[in-house]
Amino acid sequence: MAAEAGVSAGAAAVARRIAEHGPLERFYGFGTVFAKGLRDSRWAVLGAGLGLGLLAFFTASQVAIQFPTAADRLGLVATSRELPAVLVGMLGDPINVDRLGGFLSWRVTNFLPIILGLWSVLALSGTLASEARRGSLDFLGVTPLSRVRIAVSKVGVHLAGLAIAALLLTVLTWLSGTVWARLPGDDIGLLDSLSHFGGLTLAALVPGALAFSLAPALGRTAAAGLGVVALFAAYIINSYASLVPALDAIRGASWFGWTAGHRPLAGVSDSIPVVVVGILAGALLVAGVLAFVRRDVGGAVNLPSFRLSERGLGLRGPGGRSFAGRIPASVLWGLGIGLYGLIIASSARTFSDALLQIPGIQRMVEQFYPDLDFTSSAAFLQLAFMGFGLLMLGLAAVVLVSGWTSDERERRLDMVLSVPLDRREWALRSGFGALAALAVMTIIVALLLAAGAALDGSSPGGPFVGGVVAGIYAAAVAGVGIAVAGLVSPTAGVGAASTLVVGSYLLDFIGSALRLPAIVLDLALTRHLGRPMLGEFDAIGIAACLALAVGGVVVGAWGLGRRDLVS
Repeated sequence: MAAEAGVSAGAAAVARRIAEHGPLERFYGFGTVFAKGLRDSRWAVLGAGLGLGLLAFFTASQVAIQFPTAADRLGLVATSRELPAVLVGMLGDPINVDRLGGFLSWRVTNFLPIILGLWSVLALSGTLASEARRGSLDFLGVTPLSRVRIAVSKVGVHLAGLAIAALLLTVLTWLSGTVWARLPGDDIGLLDSLSHFGGLTLAALVPGALAFSLAPALGRTAAAGLGVVALFAAYIINSYASLVPALDAIRGASWFGWTAGHRPLAGVSDSIPVVVVGILAGALLVAGVLAFVRRDVGGAVNLPSFRLSERGLGLRGPGGRSFAGRIPASVLWGLGIGLYGLIIASSARTFSDALLQIPGIQRMVEQFYPDLDFTSSAAFLQLAFMGFGLLMLGLAAVVLVSGWTSDERERRLDMVLSVPLDRREWALRSGFGALAALAVMTIIVALLLAAGAALDGSSPGGPFVGGVVAGIYAAAVAGVGIAVAGLVSPTAGVGAASTLVVGSYLLDFIGSALRLPAIVLDLALTRHLGRPMLGEFDAIGIAACLALAVGGVVVGAWGLGRRDLVS
């Protein structure tokens, strides 16, 4: 009764707010579709903007501390010039790295289009398709609002969120140049910062806009999959075109390559390609709005697929249903990440041989990747795949956790638990079903890595085992997400898993270059796997990951049994 009274009181407060809405309620609150959407996404927007902005601020502080003199900066420039083409592809072109803005544009902002791009894909692919599937768009459809207005409002929510996040990132980066400037040229102009992150935001919007344009016809899952494939393909083409002739022939297909010369933080601008990218993203968004207006709500093309339900899977309890529901995304992520690894693995020996011809390579290795021996192809695979591959596998685990929690978020769990089924039993069986789907993704990645190594003339055993270890890390991420989701809420679980993945990647990515203390670097879970591509394993760390995976499901089941479902 107390819970019902609380809900009634909350509903009454919302009703009063809607009835009395002022001018601001049209932009934030409950006054319009746009205002409601922006309110619902406020924490994601603030988390992205403040999190990435604080990362830039913290990195700038460490550059000021670790490289305070002109001599230190000149040494950094000399080291960066010795980078071979393959590392320039992975890290970006080191432009004016002796300046604070140049260093930030090199080691911090180059990966942001991937993070923001994934956000755009997941948000825009589902902003209309998911609501159509749940039936909530049917309620909007009976209001006087036109379909065009509904679609434009939904798109506007994400555009406003991206703009707010980019503005927060812009201000914090500008502030870092003001606070941590130690040498002439370290200060960062506010307009330069705004131009830089505006370009990155537009580049990140393209795959999301593509997914949005396809979602009315194909549905969320297929549209999101194609958006992610486009994002990874554009990244890989831009990064490795100078090394792989086949990719060089299609370099122009990558919008990342179009905007590569726009780096205002480093003192280099090229605005015309940024405008072109913006036009492309806008055209795709308009196409998505028109497709939504012209099609039936929720109507999607049934693409050919292997339906597990036709083979009896997914219909025999929570475990099978969870596995069947997660397996399409698992296969897509596995193929995408595995193909990236195959490209790296199949060329690893050539890259390693090229590295040995670079003068001063040993000094560069000690600066950026301490204690890593480049004399073997496995060492290059450890460097070139494991860092970015672990990030992608971790994000895939976050997507699987989000899918697992969707039963509660979208109120399906209320109906599932209306039968004689204990909550803890449901959580255990469905949680392990999600981990089984993640295991399929891991096997796909490991097999493609092994195939790439075999094509390069290397032993496939090490890459296969390395792929399995990377999958164990992803399982640990999923376990943490499921545990927090069970103990607290679905949103908290997805947030915890995302924080673990991005935090570990960032500590590993910039920590060594900034010479952070070992106690700080060891907070990254990715540093406790050993070097599996080289046959070096951290048994304790891997066992801890397995414990997090299995224990996370158990803890999540226990927690779900002790709290009310999210309403």
